[in-house]
Amino acid sequence: MGDGPLPIAPETRMRGAELVGRALADQGVTDLFFMMGIGGPRSPAVRSCVDAGIATYYVRHEEGAAMAAHAYSRLTKRPGVCCTPLGPGTTNAQTGLTNALLDAAPVVLIAGGPSRGDWGLESYQEQDQLSMFRPACKKVYRVELARKIPEILAIALHEANSGRKGPVYVEIAGDVLGEEVDPTRLTWPSRGRPPARAAAPDAELDAAVALLRTAERPLLLTGSGVVWADAAQSLARFVDGTGLPLVTTPQTRGIVPEDHKLSLVASRNKAQRDADVIVVVGTRANWLNGHLRPPRFGADARFIVANIDPDEIGRGRVPEVGVVADAGVFLDQLGERLMRAGGLGMGARAWIDELVTNDAAKEPDRETLSEATPIAPLRLCEEVRRVLPRDAVFIVDGHETLEFARRWIPSLSEGNYLTSGPNGCMGVGVPFALGAAVARPDRPVFVLMGDGAFGWHGMEYDTLIRHNLPIVGVVFNNAGFTARPAAMGTGRELGFQRYDFMVSGFGGHGEFVERPEDIAPALQRAIASRKPALVNVCVDPEAQAAGGLLGALSSERSA
Repeated sequence: MGDGPLPIAPETRMRGAELVGRALADQGVTDLFFMMGIGGPRSPAVRSCVDAGIATYYVRHEEGAAMAAHAYSRLTKRPGVCCTPLGPGTTNAQTGLTNALLDAAPVVLIAGGPSRGDWGLESYQEQDQLSMFRPACKKVYRVELARKIPEILAIALHEANSGRKGPVYVEIAGDVLGEEVDPTRLTWPSRGRPPARAAAPDAELDAAVALLRTAERPLLLTGSGVVWADAAQSLARFVDGTGLPLVTTPQTRGIVPEDHKLSLVASRNKAQRDADVIVVVGTRANWLNGHLRPPRFGADARFIVANIDPDEIGRGRVPEVGVVADAGVFLDQLGERLMRAGGLGMGARAWIDELVTNDAAKEPDRETLSEATPIAPLRLCEEVRRVLPRDAVFIVDGHETLEFARRWIPSLSEGNYLTSGPNGCMGVGVPFALGAAVARPDRPVFVLMGDGAFGWHGMEYDTLIRHNLPIVGVVFNNAGFTARPAAMGTGRELGFQRYDFMVSGFGGHGEFVERPEDIAPALQRAIASRKPALVNVCVDPEAQAAGGLLGALSSERSA
């Protein structure tokens, strides 16, 4: 598909719905997740996308469409696009967009709205959707003239993917979709280019180098800005060239593989507490990193903070050096300048060596796994680890599931580890797997999810099966929400339900496992089926992970 708009015969008159697919395709959109479509099931807007060559994926719930678009954006580095009908169909997607906002993920939601003449009359499913979505999005737009559809969609895609990325909401009034347009009055914007990459000023780079040269306990902390800058190679070069030990947020796991000696896992908390100079690149000061404050980091620690968003410089902790720059460009600049100056000071070497040694020493003992039934959670994690290809997209969803998997199953490649992110939203597992399978058909997709988490969007297996998207799902089935301490009280118990029956009933591959020796064969059969597969594994309901959900996401647990 070329960079310019497809030709339109001068005598042709188009309706607003027909412009949607043309406008998206002209901007390079190739995939769309939807439920009923803009304007409802009879609207031709989604048909226009099909006619324009866009692949469409019909989901079972609008929240699933937004979540699939979120995962898609993470793995393609471009906006994921979804669309919904008006009213409840649109408000159902709000949690998915909130999740994308907190994860700084570029998602564009195109929503239906009431006809212009019906606003304020309590027409069918009329709600003030713009007001609802303002706090969940970077920007919200309402299209009131059909001829503006190409322009506003182009603006929305650009807005979602520029600066600190995030979701954008576009509402198209119902009668706008049916409005006829004179093609001579249409403006077709040129296809958007990758965002410009801001470089760091020399003065800030010099100050950062001077500070690092004095550090005795330096540390590098990275976040999702590295993902969105497509800076995997820059980060790897920086770590290898400078020798700085690396701690990441969940969103950046695997960009430097966790079997790299400088990629800290078990020693991350000690490293953060003891570091005297911390380089923070592409991550926000939020609860995941303790807002960069004590007790997570030392009261006397000094910070170098680089972020594409100027509002993040000084949030949580005032840095010694603050830089507004693209994460990849900054890492290349700082690495080159630091090495030219002689690298880290000699005083830092002993501390780095100690961290690396401690981290290696705390590698889990994988030879002492339980043969007990109900199955021990770490036994399940180990069996998953053994079959997980190095380049797999691995999604984790749930409470106890997150914590057990976090340390036991390492992340070994870019885009290898997806969770809901800072929002801590359960239910992302199957929709994320859908988005991942569409985004990266060249990579195997695995999802490990709690039985509680599966309940939110397990029906999206129907979507996977209808579209023949093979993934391997594993239910960490402990018969309820979280583990079974007495304090959990009413509402915890679900029972060892047969979720595998649901998947096999739709035409996928389902297995039920109660004994540890049966896990590996079941996983191998699921992989070999080349279908959307679900292996439903009964694990010990009494087994409680240290730290629970908050420990899983923020690594508060002592190292």
